[in-house]
Amino acid sequence: MEIPFLNKLSLGNGFALFKKGSQVLGVDLGSSNLKIVQLKKERRRILLETYGEIATGPYAGLQVGKNAHLLDEKVREMMEDLMREAGSNAKEAIVSLPLRSSFVKVINLPIVSEEELKEAIPFEARKHIPVPTNEVVLNWLILPQGEFSKSEDEGFIKERKAQDVLLVAIHRDTIEKYQNIFRRTKLNVKAFEIEIFSYVRSILSKELYPSLLVDLGAQATRFVIVDYGVIRMAHTLDRGSLELTDAISRSLGIEFDRAERLKQDMGLSSRPEHKEIRNVIEPILDNIFSEGARVISEYYKKYGRPARKAYLLGGGALLGGIQDFGVSKFGIEVLLADPFSKVECPAFLKETLSEIGPTFATAMGAALRAIDE
Repeated sequence: MEIPFLNKLSLGNGFALFKKGSQVLGVDLGSSNLKIVQLKKERRRILLETYGEIATGPYAGLQVGKNAHLLDEKVREMMEDLMREAGSNAKEAIVSLPLRSSFVKVINLPIVSEEELKEAIPFEARKHIPVPTNEVVLNWLILPQGEFSKSEDEGFIKERKAQDVLLVAIHRDTIEKYQNIFRRTKLNVKAFEIEIFSYVRSILSKELYPSLLVDLGAQATRFVIVDYGVIRMAHTLDRGSLELTDAISRSLGIEFDRAERLKQDMGLSSRPEHKEIRNVIEPILDNIFSEGARVISEYYKKYGRPARKAYLLGGGALLGGIQDFGVSKFGIEVLLADPFSKVECPAFLKETLSEIGPTFATAMGAALRAIDE
């Protein structure tokens, strides 16, 4: 079973498979919500046709914002409901797969022929992947070396004897689960893709310096270093924005939905009357962002290249004051992801799309993959 989830890491502007008048749907199925973005190509213009979001909680009898593990039939029902409400009529889709169901790591191997590498990868993967290799679909990419190949010794550049390879594995069960879900819909899934590759595509262009992407999800936070246009490091911390809501709920003795509203309304506000909320959530965020600072430091120690910018995405990126907090922890410029800036959309929607952009980075990136093919 070949799943081409590593074939399209380019951040370029190819349009070969996105034919005139064709439409594509980017799908991001998270633990607390489902998001879609529908794009259309007209000549060399990429148009936003529709987008939408729906909470998974109610489909499991839970509150909005709660994580839900749904049966396949419920996921299909949710997908059809969202497409109907958003007015989506696309027939083809790119589906983003959760990072928690996959394994991503950069490994260093001797420079050998392509045939020798194909034989070596499965054996090398066994050292790094914590499950039997027959339970996953393996793929890999030889990373461009750029400055990584330079090593001066008395004025001469040494001959490079090793290469970095991006190793990716996805559980076969996950792929089969998603295939079963979408087989029952009217959508033709052109490809599956791990979420970090999707949002890298929607956020970055062709930066030649290291950037840190911080995906503040409901259950976990993912830190991704991208350098020379490709992923060089990926790390997951099992703490997310849902923990902030739960902490407020416990601290104040209030219901989850009210705690969620307080979090969204107050965030990291410095106003005296909001001090209690800030005191609850700031230690958790401090722990999360300290992990991001550690990733930046680790990357610099390994490659000698400092990250210049950080981008925040995911639901947690909508928290008030989160940018300034990130600057204080990382010591670099911190921006909110703006994936809708890569497509054309009605002028009256631009402000709204800019505000919600961080939460749609994965769905947008999945849709853009069809354009890059």
